[in-house]
Amino acid sequence: MARRNKRVQPEQRQLTPKEVRLNARRRERDRRHWTIIGSVLAVAVLIVVAGILNEFVIKPTSTIATVGDTEIATREFWDEARLEHNRLQNQLIQMRQFEQQFGSQSFLMAQINELQATLSSPFALGLHTLDRMVDRIIIRQEAEARDITITDEEVEALLREEIAANQGAVTEPQATSTAEAAVEATATAASWTPTPVPTADASSTLTDTETLTDTVAEVPTPEPPPPAPLLTEEQYQEGLTELVDNLGSGSDLDLDDYRALLRDRLLAERLEEIIGNENLVTTEEQINARHILLNIIEPQPEPAVEPTAVPEGAPTPIPTPEPRNEDETLALAQELRQRLLDGEDFAELALEYSDDTGSAVNGGDLGWFGPGRMVPVFEEAAFALEEGEISEPIRSDFGYHIIQVVERDDARPKTEDVLMQERQMAFDTWLDEKVAEANVERPSDISARMPRDLRNIAPVNLVPPPVPQ
Repeated sequence: MARRNKRVQPEQRQLTPKEVRLNARRRERDRRHWTIIGSVLAVAVLIVVAGILNEFVIKPTSTIATVGDTEIATREFWDEARLEHNRLQNQLIQMRQFEQQFGSQSFLMAQINELQATLSSPFALGLHTLDRMVDRIIIRQEAEARDITITDEEVEALLREEIAANQGAVTEPQATSTAEAAVEATATAASWTPTPVPTADASSTLTDTETLTDTVAEVPTPEPPPPAPLLTEEQYQEGLTELVDNLGSGSDLDLDDYRALLRDRLLAERLEEIIGNENLVTTEEQINARHILLNIIEPQPEPAVEPTAVPEGAPTPIPTPEPRNEDETLALAQELRQRLLDGEDFAELALEYSDDTGSAVNGGDLGWFGPGRMVPVFEEAAFALEEGEISEPIRSDFGYHIIQVVERDDARPKTEDVLMQERQMAFDTWLDEKVAEANVERPSDISARMPRDLRNIAPVNLVPPPVPQ
């Protein structure tokens, strides 16, 4: 039997006391290092977890503002801010489309600039959103106090109207209302007698006390636009699906939340109608006037390059008017006034000379208007005139006016547009007062309280799709 080789184990050396102390010190140092590393990692994990909890659990449920005893949760504010951001973007695209169609009108540019400023600033967008939420709470409270309610059927009807508008269609109630309005308008037109428009008799000299003759202006009847198609159930369901997708892509709102927003809108409309009519005066002193406007025309700078020849067949460019300083403009105004007093036709002179192109084609006619519709200096002079009287040249920021009052009425009914504006102004004033009276607390750091995706907004200048030709 073979003899096994036994491995000889080396004899373990006894550590010296110094080595024992060094090993113990090294183990203690390593233990401290690992303890520190573990503590740092634990703190980092806690910070991350705390940040996640704060961002997704604590902050969304925290209160961002209060209106009296009513709290606005941060999550509600976030959802509303995203929804408002999308709404303002769509509104800006619409304004840009109007600009393409009608040119850079001053009122359009003012709205475009305001929308761009709001969309480009987290602070402005947040404040705008919060103000709208505060307004809705005030309106809800007032509606409840006045026992004003909105039914589910009214909310559903408004939702259908919105979807129909997006589909280029109308709902059945809208179509019925339009048809009834068309029948009423046709009946009114059939029985309507044009209102005589007094004009000066060219055969006589016009004085302050002259009697005016009546002539009837023929008004062409515009062709009615083609009726929009009725909203089908299939279109409605497609529109609902698209709305839900749009709500979910930008916020945590669902269809029930959107219906609640529509209910608030209907409450505001109902309350505006009630408050707007409480002290509404439906008649006012009005005058029917016409004018000739003469602009002061400054000299145009010399062109840097020679103008190119107009190609054959191209439309002839509008000639640049000759310069006319203030003295020359006043002299022309005085000359025209004298010609009117000598019996020349006001409408013909307005068509030939007036720089107010909108009224010149109508003989300078401005129609009926009440106080507050014209610039103050023009209004003061016009309301001081008697019927048939022609004013001295009146200076305004637009130039010199020659004004004639054709008719006066001390209690003429206001137009529906004017009444609508006055109702809106009365409601806005009431709402501003209610907000001022309420104990509203807003955050000072509203930019930092915005949702993450809206805290840093790039400048906005949305380009609309091309307008179909």
